[in-house]
Amino acid sequence: MKTHLACCFACGLLAAAAAPAADVHRVTVEPETVVSAASPDLWGLFFEDIDLSLDGGVYAEMVRNRSFEDGHGATRELTLEYWNPVGNAECFLSERPDAHPNDRHCVTVRGLPGVGIANEGYFGMGVKKGAAYRLSFALKGVGVKAVDVALEAYSKPPLATARIEGVSGAGEWQTFTATLVANDDEAQARLVLRFVPNRQGGREGLEAQLDHVSLFPADAVAGLFRRDLVDRLAALRPSFVRFPGGCWVEGDTMKDAYRWKTTIGDKWNRRTQWNIWKYWSTNGVGFHEYLLLAEALGAKPLFCINCGMSHKETVPMEKMDAFVQDALDCLDYANGPVDSEWGAKRAAAGHPEPFGLDYLEIGNENGGKDYEERYARIANAVRAKYPAVKLIFNNWKATKRVDDPKDLRDDHFYETADVFMSRLAHEYDESKGDFDIFVGEYAVTQGAGRYGNLRAAIGEAALMLGLERNQAQVKLAAYAPLFANAQHTTWTPNLIYPTTTGCFVNPSWTVQKLFSANRGAAVLKVTVETTTFETDVPKTWSKGRDRCVIETVQASAQRAANGDIILKLVNCAETAQEVDVRGVAGAATRTVFTGPDRDAHNSPARPEALAETVSAFTLDGADTLPPLSLVIYRIARSGN
Repeated sequence: MKTHLACCFACGLLAAAAAPAADVHRVTVEPETVVSAASPDLWGLFFEDIDLSLDGGVYAEMVRNRSFEDGHGATRELTLEYWNPVGNAECFLSERPDAHPNDRHCVTVRGLPGVGIANEGYFGMGVKKGAAYRLSFALKGVGVKAVDVALEAYSKPPLATARIEGVSGAGEWQTFTATLVANDDEAQARLVLRFVPNRQGGREGLEAQLDHVSLFPADAVAGLFRRDLVDRLAALRPSFVRFPGGCWVEGDTMKDAYRWKTTIGDKWNRRTQWNIWKYWSTNGVGFHEYLLLAEALGAKPLFCINCGMSHKETVPMEKMDAFVQDALDCLDYANGPVDSEWGAKRAAAGHPEPFGLDYLEIGNENGGKDYEERYARIANAVRAKYPAVKLIFNNWKATKRVDDPKDLRDDHFYETADVFMSRLAHEYDESKGDFDIFVGEYAVTQGAGRYGNLRAAIGEAALMLGLERNQAQVKLAAYAPLFANAQHTTWTPNLIYPTTTGCFVNPSWTVQKLFSANRGAAVLKVTVETTTFETDVPKTWSKGRDRCVIETVQASAQRAANGDIILKLVNCAETAQEVDVRGVAGAATRTVFTGPDRDAHNSPARPEALAETVSAFTLDGADTLPPLSLVIYRIARSGN
C-alpha cells in the first residue's frame, strides 16, 4: 500500500491547491458558491421481489402456500409443501374445476375425529404476546360441524385458540373468519386447524376440503404490510420506490416475465409465479398494492415495466403491441380518471384518487439493438399520450442514448469498496451527456460478508458524496437489494433482513438513512486537499485486478432549505484522520457513523451492533475523523 498527496475533485473540477500540513486534510466550503440546485427526489428505494422480500417479508401474510397453488421448483409440480397432517390425517391435493383457472386446487383432509392440518409459515410464524391475528379460510366439510383453530409451538401450551361453529356439513363451500390473540411471544409458531365431526362424521370419519387459508397481523399497514418493516422503510424517508425489479421484471423466459395485469384484482385469482430467485410468488403484493405502499411511505412510484425481453428470449417486433399497451394501461390505472377503462378498475379496488405515477422505466438491464428498438416503440407511444411522465432507459451492453434527451439513464454499480471509494466516487464529475442520471442499483457486493459490513457501507458513502456533488446530472439513486428474508439469502448483502419476529439491518441502512435525513436544497462548492492510498483488488466482473487510488478524506456540501450548511465527510482510511475545515464554522450537530473494525456488522444476535451517534458540536476548524467513518456536520444558519 502506497500513500501520497492528492488534490481532490470539487464539484467535478480538479482543484489545484497547496499541500496541507502533514497528516492534516483541508476541507474548504464556499457557502456562497452554488454549483447547482439539489434534486428533491435524489434518495429512494429499489424494491425487487428477491429472497422472499415480499412473501415472507414485508407482505404480512403468515401462511405459506395459502391457496395450494405453489409448485415444487420451476416445473410447478404442485405439492403440499409447508403443510403437515395432524392426528394421522390423510391429506392430498384436489381440484376445484368450477374455480378460476389460477385457483383450481385445494387440500382434502380425511380421517377420524381430531384430524387436521398445520402450516409452518415462512420458517415459522412469529407471534407476540397480546397481539391479534386475523384468520380466514374457505371450507367444504362432509361430516364436519366445527373447526378448532390454534397457534401452537413445540413443547408449549397453545398460544391462541378459537372454535369456529356453523359448518353446514353438507358439502358446500363456506368462508370463515376468526381473530386469534397470542398469550405469549414465540418465533416458531404454526397454525393448526382441527376438524370436529358432527354425528354422521363421528365413527365413519370426516372429510374436509380447505382453501384460501390466510393469517395477517391485525396491525398490518393498509391491512397488507408488516408494520415493523414499513417503519424501517419510512425511516429512510424515500422520495421514490422503484418496483418490481430487477431481474424479476425480465424472468429467465417470457413465460416467467413480470406482467402487471396478472397481479391485480381478486388476490385468489392472480397467477402464482415462479421467481428466478428460487421460490413461488403469490403476487399478493401486485401493482395496486405496490402503489399503496409507495403512498403509505409518502414516496413517488417509479414503475419498471417489461419491454418484451427476458434473459433468454425476445418478443418479435410484430408482437410488441401488447407490451406497448401494457405501458399505456399501467399509467391509466395509476393516473387515469375513474371513468377511464383502467382508472375504473383502480377505483373498484378502493382507490378512486389517482396515485400519481411520474416515472416509468422501460426494461431492466436490457441493451443492444433489440432493446433500442423496443424502447423507442414503447417510449414514443407513452410520450404521445402521457407527455409529462418521465421515462428511464437502461445503460446496459453499451446501449446508446436511446431516444430523447429528456429521458433518464439507469446506471447500476456492484463493485468492491475500493472501486466505490476510488473511480465511482468521481464517476459523474464529468457530464455523461445531454440526459439525466438515475443510479438505479448500487451496493458493495464483494468483501461485504453475508450481512454487509462497515467498510462496504463507507465505500457506498463515498459514492453517495459524488452523487450529491453532481446533482446537476444525477437526479435519482437507490441502494439494492432492499429486503432478504434472513433464512433465504441467495444474493448478499441486502439492506434489511426480516426474521419471524422482527428484522436487523445492514450497516448500509444507516448510511442511507443519514444521507436521506440530511438533504440540501443547493449544492455548494467544496474542495478537499488530502492524501491518497492505493489498493490492488480482484476485479468484480472479469479476470485481473483493479488498481485503486483512494482519496483518504472525501466530502460534499449543501445548503438546506432553512439555510443550514450540511457538510458530509468520509474517512476511507482505517486510522483516524485530522481535518481542517474552512469556510464554515459555528454551532453544529455532529453525527458520526463508524464501528470497531472494517468487518463490523449487525446480525440476528446483535441487530443494533452499529448505530450512529449524534451530539452538539462547535465547528471551529479542527476535528478528528474516526477510522472508516461518515461524519455529518449540520451547521446552524446563525453560525454561517
